[in-house]
Amino acid sequence: MEFNPYSDSFFDDPYETYRWMRDEAPVYYSERWDFYALTRHEDVVAAHRDWETFSSSYGVTLDALSMRHQFDTNMLIIMDPPEHERLRKLVRQVFTKAAIANLEPLVTDVVTSYVHALSGRDDFDIVADFAALFPVEIISSMLGVPPGERQQIRLWTDGFLHREENNPFATESGVADSFAMNDYFLALSKEKRRQPDDLIISRLVTATYEDETGVTHRLTDEDIATFAVLIAAAGSETVTKLIGNGTMAFHHNPDQWELVLADPGLIPGAIEEMLRLNPPSQYQGRFATREVVLEGGTIPAGSPTLLVTGAATRDPRAYDRPDAFDIKRGGSTTLAFGYGAHSCLGSWLARLETRVALHAIREQWPRFTVDTDGLRRVTMSNVAGYSHIPVHVG
Repeated sequence: MEFNPYSDSFFDDPYETYRWMRDEAPVYYSERWDFYALTRHEDVVAAHRDWETFSSSYGVTLDALSMRHQFDTNMLIIMDPPEHERLRKLVRQVFTKAAIANLEPLVTDVVTSYVHALSGRDDFDIVADFAALFPVEIISSMLGVPPGERQQIRLWTDGFLHREENNPFATESGVADSFAMNDYFLALSKEKRRQPDDLIISRLVTATYEDETGVTHRLTDEDIATFAVLIAAAGSETVTKLIGNGTMAFHHNPDQWELVLADPGLIPGAIEEMLRLNPPSQYQGRFATREVVLEGGTIPAGSPTLLVTGAATRDPRAYDRPDAFDIKRGGSTTLAFGYGAHSCLGSWLARLETRVALHAIREQWPRFTVDTDGLRRVTMSNVAGYSHIPVHVG
């Protein structure tokens, strides 16, 4: 079998391929794209922990990794410690579990407003009309983006993450979207420096960090714009894909939705199982800085390497009945939000938003059916899920 992360078979359903890779080619090599891939849970976790061997500084997507050079950037996900850890501290305080808990009224208000906008409708799209819209409102409001401009952030993000079949690079319009989003946040950073508020961008304007020599540094407007692009993109995509993937998991496993209807206290566990079964981020790219010898094969030094989360979270070596959707399984699926140095800062926010959304779906649309003819999946660099899930409620 071939693992091609830019094929329709990957975008539609990669899990049979993952099963073959785990069993027959746990250190997989792609001749087509010249990369290695790890799929077993133990190997993926170990690689995330070993940031010195599996570096992020060469990029985290296949198009960037294929260039085989280190990036000089303040983009948090494309940095290794210790520089990564210093900058991470600047934004970590905004995304602690305690800080996120204080955002529940905001999240509830935003989700409720989108639910009310659909009231009275028996047919709508649970992604395009709901799950795609509210996450970007929340993360953009946290950043300080004015209300009327927040959905544009989502459109830019969708544009630069989109990939055509068998092409690892962004489209021409996607590149333009990337530049436009960066320019927008650069201008907003400058505006917040002149007129600060108490939101994330303004906090970054005044934030400082100390290097190993004891010198204190401040972030430039360009640095802040880079942070904002990353936070906005991650915050507007993950929850959208998680809710869509979860909707389909419940569609295929109606007995599990009945459990939620009977006991809303099962929703947190359901979210962890949604993350495990179909993680929105299917893989994370790394660059092997030295030769790595594993049970299933050898990764040569200087090799782009994909850590395939979507395969690791269904590894029977780590999970009982890994392909079953069981919301009472227990435990947390931290691997779905990365692991080690690059564990996702926004994981608690994503869980909060998804929890509030599932409560709203349970209360407002307890009985829904999916129009499978209208299903549409995204074709993105490393984000997997649906752009359209038409439903009938009532």
